[in-house]
Amino acid sequence: MLVQVAISNSPLFETYTYNSDLPLSPGERVEVNFAGRNTIGYVVSLEERKGPYKIKNITKKIDPEPFLKGSDLELAIYTSKEFVAPPGKVFDLFFPPGKLLQVSDYVVAISGDVDLGLPMTKDSFLKKFRSEKLQELLRSRDVKVMHSFDRKVSGKRKIKKVSLNRKLIDLREELNPVWQSIVDYLLSVSSEEISVLEKKLRLNSRSPIETLVRKGILSMEEVEEDDSQWVIPSVVDLTQEQKKVSRALIDKRNGVSLLYGLTGTGKTEVYFSVMEYWLNRAKQVLLMVPEVSLTPQLLARVRGAFPGRVIRQYHSYMTAGQRQRIWLDATEGNVDILVGTRSSLWVPMKRTGLIIIDEEHDASFYQQSVPFYDGVEVAMKKGRLLDIPVILGSATPRVTHFYAASTGGMDLLELRNRPVGSFPVIEIIDMKEEKNPIISARALKEIENTLSQGKQVFVFVHRKGFSNYVVCHTCGQTVTCPHCSVSLTYHKIDNAMKCHYCGYRQHVPRSCPTCGSMTLSARGFGTERVENDLQKFFPSVSIMRMDRETVDNPLAYEKALQAISQKKSQIIVGTKMITKGLDFPDVEMVLVIDADRLMSFPSYDSPETAFQHIAQVSGRSGRAGKGRAFIQSFNPGNRVISKAFERDYDSFFRQELDLRKELRYPPFVKIVEIVCTGNSEEESLDLGKQVVAGLEKSKDAYLELFGPIVPLLSKVKSSYRTKIVLKLENDSPLDFLQPLIKKHSAGLQTIVNGIGGML
Repeated sequence: MLVQVAISNSPLFETYTYNSDLPLSPGERVEVNFAGRNTIGYVVSLEERKGPYKIKNITKKIDPEPFLKGSDLELAIYTSKEFVAPPGKVFDLFFPPGKLLQVSDYVVAISGDVDLGLPMTKDSFLKKFRSEKLQELLRSRDVKVMHSFDRKVSGKRKIKKVSLNRKLIDLREELNPVWQSIVDYLLSVSSEEISVLEKKLRLNSRSPIETLVRKGILSMEEVEEDDSQWVIPSVVDLTQEQKKVSRALIDKRNGVSLLYGLTGTGKTEVYFSVMEYWLNRAKQVLLMVPEVSLTPQLLARVRGAFPGRVIRQYHSYMTAGQRQRIWLDATEGNVDILVGTRSSLWVPMKRTGLIIIDEEHDASFYQQSVPFYDGVEVAMKKGRLLDIPVILGSATPRVTHFYAASTGGMDLLELRNRPVGSFPVIEIIDMKEEKNPIISARALKEIENTLSQGKQVFVFVHRKGFSNYVVCHTCGQTVTCPHCSVSLTYHKIDNAMKCHYCGYRQHVPRSCPTCGSMTLSARGFGTERVENDLQKFFPSVSIMRMDRETVDNPLAYEKALQAISQKKSQIIVGTKMITKGLDFPDVEMVLVIDADRLMSFPSYDSPETAFQHIAQVSGRSGRAGKGRAFIQSFNPGNRVISKAFERDYDSFFRQELDLRKELRYPPFVKIVEIVCTGNSEEESLDLGKQVVAGLEKSKDAYLELFGPIVPLLSKVKSSYRTKIVLKLENDSPLDFLQPLIKKHSAGLQTIVNGIGGML
């Protein structure tokens, strides 16, 4: 038997032929010898004949039973063809990282009425009670079979906390500045975890804390970590509008529906209503979010809405072992609701009955590394293959999807009214008349008024860091990253300059690297600078900064959200992680610091992205009372800002659609970007010219060709880049690119309809 195999982790676009006498089926994982090494392969197709020439045999099967079904195989083939992605890398997406755990199956009681000495291994159960008994208990839902049940009850992790041991009047000895900062902090709290104290006070080590413990100024205790899960009670009653939309979604047994709901209109409550319907019919639900940062609050709400259901999360911040256990349980059917990011889409769940994609407009659903693919488009294809309903939800849908809904390509359902609170009153602040280019006098006054009423403020800043660049006043040169064609961002908190593309960092130079002048100054601003300025204006107010520097994992994000919920911070300064999916009733003011910067990206969809950010962050206010949103701009007449001010997505959509039709952009065409990389600008440009020469032979396959051109971001991670852009008919196959990609596979990246200003 001839077997076509896709090679795991291979950048190559071909499948390879092997012989096998093993009983195989498409989608199975096998071990093959490829390029002199044993590796994992995926069976793509079978042919009942022997090869006319000598070819290698498949070494062995990897899994006792195939994890992938026919629909998974079709999804992989679709993704590989539609996004010009290496098939081996696409198949890798279906499996968690690392070698799958070798675990036994366990029979676990889920009903208190079962008294059979459970849990026990499945083999032991069958020997003792036979398979008929197991099937009977499974049908009655008294037991379930789990792959990854752990019989060991792990103890809670021990953490060390410190507290102030003496009253302030007893602290007579002289304290150095570091010791004093520790004492001052602990005067305001009863106790604090040592690792948290180190981070908040930016200590280089825990030595000062240990010294104060030895001196008797601090006391230290070891306590069990609080691992209680955050739960937000669910809304019991839906409004008439929500009920109508929910019924329409439940009645739709397959196909794609776009739920266009303005911010705060209760899309999540509608999701839960539809989820309950399918869960009661023994189906599993996949609930997708664009970023890990959105999972903590959504998970808390899911737990509140579905007590007793098995709810799991799945994302890249989890350890390999955690992901493997959840993956195994989900594939066995032992997870009711899987909440996850883009990677959760590929988990081959056993009984998937509903897919929901929240914040479907977000660019994070597009994978920006090989294999490139659009997670929302792939999820819609998965729904079609499984013949199940797919719900896309957003207050600011993608222009392409709203167009599809308005032309009958998918169902459109709308939520226009907030069940509680009101839509924020939006005001544009013209910054041309302001003395302070960062925070206007009007905004400062409104922040003060909001705080005086005991309410909270969200401040949205597009970039993190203290300043965007450091420039020399003598020669005019900026300090740039040696590996990327971008300026380094100054971070005052650790007196360092960092590249936000490759991670390079260095100390702030004393003199200009180009001319040696001492006239360096920081320009521009980010979250850190805004936080610093606000603290000067409001010294007694607790200000939280939320960006990738301060909140770098889901646990830290969950703690930050709980702190906001408990009103431990009055002003929250953040990047786009605060613009969506968050619901806090006491946030009554939102400030967008620099709306103009959102529209400066060289991408066809930058107006759409700017509108989405402004509308989304404005919608964080007024969830329980009267909200206000202020947009600072040097160009208040800009069409995007004015439509966001009017909260008029429909009008913005029509304007954007007319413009895209005239310029031939999606949804009217398909765009393919081919990025040519090299060790020098000349090498990447030369490769671009070779690719263009090859494309010229396939003129009938595309409508327009642009390039090769050097993009604004011409160097990333020491690799120089040249870009070629193709416009094609929407239904055009991309087979004509295969020979070129095969010929230049090491130096090409292909992005189809990339969103969010990727390049």
